[in-house]
Amino acid sequence: MSKSLKKKSHWTSKVHESVIGRNPEGQLGFELKGGAENGQFPYLGEVKPGKVAYESGSKLVSEELLLEVNETPVAGLTIRDVLAVIKHCKDPLRLKCVKQGVRPCLTSEVQASSRGN
Repeated sequence: MSKSLKKKSHWTSKVHESVIGRNPEGQLGFELKGGAENGQFPYLGEVKPGKVAYESGSKLVSEELLLEVNETPVAGLTIRDVLAVIKHCKDPLRLKCVKQGVRPCLTSEVQASSRGN
């Protein structure tokens, strides 16, 4: 009698953890962008190939949202505050990230409304 419900994929199921250390130059091998000062969540900019010292977990990918650093939530912080959290953390760093999602229907609705349709 009841229809089988299609299970929707929640964004939290796509969160992944990367465990990294600082490379021999003392750097992490990626840049941060966004931040509350820009009205955005912090996200990964360029991830420099061969410069990230992975210890375990999945690879970091450019444009992913940075959610946590060593279990400290950083979503909604300024870049300066995120960098302060990272600076005060000891190696290894546990980064929780998630790929940014785009809803094609929302994009097309916005485009249509901007043309006066």
